[in-house]
Amino acid sequence: MKELFDLIPEKFFVKDLKQNQLGHIKLAFLRHTTGNLIIRSNYADETITFKIDDHRDVVEIPARKLKSKEKLLGLRICREFKVVDESVRYNVIKDSKFLANPNSILFGDSVTESGDSIALSSRVMYDWAYSIRDVSQITDTLQHNALSEGGTMFNEEEGKLRQSLFQTQYIKPGVCFPHFITAENVSPELFLHLLFCTLEQNRYGAQSTTTGANIQNILIGVGFGNFESPINSYTISKNWGSQEVNAQTVSHAITQAMQNAYGNQFLPGDAFTKLAANLWTDTDRLKQIYTTAKNSCIDYLTKIKIMGKK
Repeated sequence: MKELFDLIPEKFFVKDLKQNQLGHIKLAFLRHTTGNLIIRSNYADETITFKIDDHRDVVEIPARKLKSKEKLLGLRICREFKVVDESVRYNVIKDSKFLANPNSILFGDSVTESGDSIALSSRVMYDWAYSIRDVSQITDTLQHNALSEGGTMFNEEEGKLRQSLFQTQYIKPGVCFPHFITAENVSPELFLHLLFCTLEQNRYGAQSTTTGANIQNILIGVGFGNFESPINSYTISKNWGSQEVNAQTVSHAITQAMQNAYGNQFLPGDAFTKLAANLWTDTDRLKQIYTTAKNSCIDYLTKIKIMGKK
């Protein structure tokens, strides 16, 4: 872990997951759409928006819509390194002892099927993401139809055209979303797991199995300190002036806000991205990292009397 401790002092990580200590690590991202993104809630044909000032209704992405996709990738990574029980499915944990895996400890989880009412709180807090530009500038509405087996709108049983048209509002490619994730009481191994989950996930929103990869996550930088600075996506968007909106200007605004808040305890994200990329190509080190993470999770659940219960 020397490479990691050269970036973030060791004191900002926990050796024992039972520790609840002062300090946090804040990750600043630029989430940049590379394909059509569907973010909706109560209405199937409308994007979620938020009136940020008198002149702009911006697109709003709830935290859970980002966290859920990254937690899902994390589960797949844990399966790859065999540090999670084979029976565990996303949001389906049948026994409390199955919580002893890096993904559940990092993102939080709860038992769903046994008689145990046990839940673990998340060690990562996700910001809600807000666009800079108005929804009218960054979305488009397309009309779709549900084709028959013959590939047409013709209803063979009734002998007439089907009325199955529907509309969906998409966020266009090239839209910038500032976003922040705060980690507390994480071990070095759990922090690296978070890096893998965020940097390697690229498919978000509804219909992601149809639309494919649609977001590139760029780690702008990482700040750390005893007390968290109240920087979030809302403040970046709310305080945006008249400057042009593109990946470069939004990245600069995020960097400036983090530097102002954390000073010399802010580091550019390139070093962390490079570290994660190098580790991901070293299978032996990855196995060691995830084995260590698994063992620390078992130790934690044993100490808090979740494992070992009759």
